[in-house]
Amino acid sequence: MDRIWELLAKKLNHEISDQEIKELEELLMKHQQEFQQSEVLDAVYNLEIITEEESSMISRSEHRLRHALGQPAVNDEPVDPTAEPALSGVKHHFRRFSKIYAAAALNLAVITVLYLVAGRNDAGTFGNKINTERGAKTTVHLPDGSVVILNSGSRLSYDKDFGIKNRLISLEGEAYFDVKKNPAMPMIVSTSTVAVKVLGTTFNVKAYAEDSLVEASLFTGTIQLTTEKDPERVILLRPREKVIINQKQNQYIAPTAAKETHNETVSLQHMMFNRVDSSFDEMAWLKNKLVFRSARFQDVANELQRRFNVVIHFNDTVFQDIRITGTFSDESIYEIIPALQQTIPFHYTSSGNKIYINQ
Repeated sequence: MDRIWELLAKKLNHEISDQEIKELEELLMKHQQEFQQSEVLDAVYNLEIITEEESSMISRSEHRLRHALGQPAVNDEPVDPTAEPALSGVKHHFRRFSKIYAAAALNLAVITVLYLVAGRNDAGTFGNKINTERGAKTTVHLPDGSVVILNSGSRLSYDKDFGIKNRLISLEGEAYFDVKKNPAMPMIVSTSTVAVKVLGTTFNVKAYAEDSLVEASLFTGTIQLTTEKDPERVILLRPREKVIINQKQNQYIAPTAAKETHNETVSLQHMMFNRVDSSFDEMAWLKNKLVFRSARFQDVANELQRRFNVVIHFNDTVFQDIRITGTFSDESIYEIIPALQQTIPFHYTSSGNKIYINQ
């Protein structure tokens, strides 16, 4: 158990190696019963920021962690010289790694890191999984009354305690969320790149592993967003704002309000409202529309593959980074490809569900 705490501390301090990440995931799987993710998250959520020299605060934080996990306080524990205390390594853990916790200046940052580490393993506590096949969409009614619409080629996972002990969700792909408000139990939606903390709101997250960009767009309410690379910094989104992250370079990108922090370009982008159909581009997929605004041809191809359940190969990679702008509604894949040829000088051949892009 001490090794788990040590690895989590390394993760928080950005000192963990790839081999240690794998070791941590294996340990979390092995010790699921002793190290329940939801309980630890609930406990860490209320921890105070401490420094190594403040022994009274170390003791108080230890007491609060014991209380959160349902364990008796040190002074209240029955004396049993033959029994191993349930949290025997906690005090040692706090003292050894207190400076690392002090570096994590926000409670949400701690939760995000723990969740991103433990939640990645599909064989863990996330027993409820919903998959959406290519070319389809799925509406999910969560136990807390929230509604999620999954886009094609997406997967959503949540554990058996959802709505009872936590509201933790793992997402791969794209989903629109209409979250039931519960100030006492925020929902945390995590992808491999970002985590979003929500009380009650409507928003969209697009995080396909194969795409260049990860997007989080807010329609109503407020959300807090952190990234795996820099979990100590929280980005606050307000209605009609979005953040775009280039996951290939692990940098934020957007056309306005940019600033340099932590060697990253951080910026927010205002969403454009379409008065014709009273919607945003980020919601177009809910109406079976495809909207591309200066998107890489490779990302457009990824979108078409998911939408139409086809495979698109670039025989010449020179086309992958060409930018495309366009809107499609009821067109088939074999109408969209010729339409793209009007602005991009390429040829294509097809065989079955495979399309080959050539010069």
